[in-house]
Amino acid sequence: MPAHPRNTVGEVYRCPVCGAEVSVISTGAGQLAPRCCNRPMDLLARRHALYFCPVCGAEIMAVRGGTRGLEPRCCNLPMVLRKTAA
Repeated sequence: MPAHPRNTVGEVYRCPVCGAEVSVISTGAGQLAPRCCNRPMDLLARRHALYFCPVCGAEIMAVRGGTRGLEPRCCNLPMVLRKTAA
């Protein structure tokens, strides 16, 4: 079995049967291999944007619509867009 690269935050997977979608919000030591409708889910080319608060560490993920003009705030400061590997 070929080695798979580790998942990255923001990756989106879709079920080829029912269209359900999941997003990676945190990575661990293992490799995520999501399944739905008893089939492997497809990795999509798009990613969701993840923001974090530089003060308290709270995180949010933009899952719908564009992020253009999105300016989330927490602890009375702008949240920071987390960089993900391409």
